[in-house]
Amino acid sequence: MRVLAIGAHPDDLETLCGGTLARFAREGHEVVMCHAANGGKGSYVRTSEEISRIRIGEARRAAEICGAEHVTLGLPDGEVLAADPVQRSLFVDLIRDARPDLIITHTPEDYHPDHNETSRLVFDTSFLATVPLVVGTKPCHSKVTPIYFMEPASGLGFVPTEFVDVTGVIDIKEAMVRAHESQVTWLREHAGGDLVGDMKTISAFRGQQCGVSYAEGFAPCLTALRCTTYRLLP
Repeated sequence: MRVLAIGAHPDDLETLCGGTLARFAREGHEVVMCHAANGGKGSYVRTSEEISRIRIGEARRAAEICGAEHVTLGLPDGEVLAADPVQRSLFVDLIRDARPDLIITHTPEDYHPDHNETSRLVFDTSFLATVPLVVGTKPCHSKVTPIYFMEPASGLGFVPTEFVDVTGVIDIKEAMVRAHESQVTWLREHAGGDLVGDMKTISAFRGQQCGVSYAEGFAPCLTALRCTTYRLLP
């Protein structure tokens, strides 16, 4: 199976569904990790160009830890916009190139506008990628891909309907998150957050809900053409 995970920023996938991606990769599936934005706003001491280079490098290392392919669309932080035709074309080509059997992305009602716009772009373009007369640089994808929403950072307002046991890969997930050293520093300085500690707390909470030590929660996008009769998550 081919899995395409699309997050807004370089650390989002690692924090919110890194364990599930690690399990997919370990079980022999092909995993593509893409972040839409370049992470170029998260610093008090570096320029946007400097911090974006650092964060893209961190994302590349995190994908290597997971055993996934890394892709970035390079959009500026804070400027992800679902109505932008250029960005829609980027997403269409991304999906056509990856040809996924499953897409994982943000829930539509998250705290960050880039997250919400990414979610909308994924929903819209995963359909458009199957339409032959939608112009792009890649061959048309053959199916409207099922989408699973990963939970927001704090879990607020999100009710998962499926869980993935990530107990056996929690060390890999932690290493993926720790690879984002600049973001760990930025979130601590900007909002007093603990990226690694918060990730483990949420993973432990979801684990408690489903009877394991650590888990990740998801909810499927339930629209026509996207529902399945079989489980897609590991």
